[in-house]
Amino acid sequence: MRNSKWFSAALASALLVTGGAGSIVGAGSASAAAVASTVKTGTATWTVNSNPAQFSTIDSSGYKLYSLSQVAGELGAKLILTNGGFELNDSKGLHTVQLQAGSKSYVVDGAAQQFTVAPVVYNGKVYVELTKLVTALGGELSAEGQEILSFARPEGQFDTLHWTADGSIIANKSDSETAQLLKFSAYPGDYEVFSSNESALDFAVSADQKWGAFTDETGQLKLINLANGAISSLGTDTSVKTDLVWSQDGKTIYFIQGDKQEKIAQIAVETGTVKAVLEDKVENKSELRLAADAKSVVYIVNVTGVAKNDADSTEDSLTVDYSKAGEQLYKLDIVTKDAKPKALTTELDNKLYPEILANGGVVYLSADAEGNAANTLKSISADGAITNIALDTEATWSAGVATGLVVSGMAADGSTTIYSIDASGNKTVLFQTAEDVSEVAVSHDASRLAVVSDGKVLLIQGGKALQLTK
Repeated sequence: MRNSKWFSAALASALLVTGGAGSIVGAGSASAAAVASTVKTGTATWTVNSNPAQFSTIDSSGYKLYSLSQVAGELGAKLILTNGGFELNDSKGLHTVQLQAGSKSYVVDGAAQQFTVAPVVYNGKVYVELTKLVTALGGELSAEGQEILSFARPEGQFDTLHWTADGSIIANKSDSETAQLLKFSAYPGDYEVFSSNESALDFAVSADQKWGAFTDETGQLKLINLANGAISSLGTDTSVKTDLVWSQDGKTIYFIQGDKQEKIAQIAVETGTVKAVLEDKVENKSELRLAADAKSVVYIVNVTGVAKNDADSTEDSLTVDYSKAGEQLYKLDIVTKDAKPKALTTELDNKLYPEILANGGVVYLSADAEGNAANTLKSISADGAITNIALDTEATWSAGVATGLVVSGMAADGSTTIYSIDASGNKTVLFQTAEDVSEVAVSHDASRLAVVSDGKVLLIQGGKALQLTK
């Protein structure tokens, strides 16, 4: 957020009551009373909205006060001279502050507040307490880092990250009493409430990151414009749809269909026409992935236990065989007529984050079903051979990008490293932190990351983290 600076042209000339050099004059609402005092002038440099700014200051009664017009200008606030003093309005029109020189009392959005030291006039300028003025205008201040934000970052717990085409990040405020998606720019404090639609808290993002797709409580497919939040319906089908995934050209959305997740289907974005892709009646499909060329899909089947009974079919004789229960990966050619799904795995480990790479190979995260072994990242080649991808950490998440993979891993000390891995297996460290990372999202060009760490949203660029929430 970079707001244009606005200064009151009439401020200096309108302050008729001023003191001589080395004195402070306090101006009340009706009259001015000189308060003789030796003052010390100076300057202070702060970072305002990521840009350096230098303010004029004075020391008054042991407190450092800042030029009102300069602070207002750097924050992008409008400063108006009134009969009773001054009125300030933030650039978003959310807050109004009314104050008077010489009076500790001031009003924020209609509520009375108190300065520690009253604003004063010195040599034609009004000086005020910095922290209270910034927070009154809805901003945020860090004295330790000498940093000011025109608008305070939102507090709370966040999850479900998505990037948009304009470089914004959308996140769900998970501890909100009502549904709330917030949209963040790359500047801390610059955010807006993007949507309050309960069904839109998570959505599948198109390849160009301009659209999201989700279903409402009836099964109706909805599209959300990621630029302005506008929601529209796609087609009229209300069957159960999960695991939505877009084609690269944005013309088709594929999904798992049915009450028992027993089908794979597709819907044309232009017409809303639904078409079956696979109807093999195998239940519990999930984690659908589509190849970039739209010629194949990969998905997981959760194989459950098999019930067995004796000839009497009594309740006591009923047993369930879990020896083959587990998650298995399947691949399906969706352009060849009557093609059958091909099993890619047989092991009974849990399989997470499957991805189809540009070379046709498949990558997934393998987690021990009993929790007795560390997670491993595995690669399945075109000929079906499964190999481990070596990492310096235990893999916790992965996602496919145009250049290969982005992988998050946790070290024994709890620290997190995020890597990029190219098609040749070369690894580049994108970010490291001592904190746990629960979610990662990759921008369209794979140059930036958004992560959730301890419930907070961070933007990662060039190996550096920018905290967007607190």
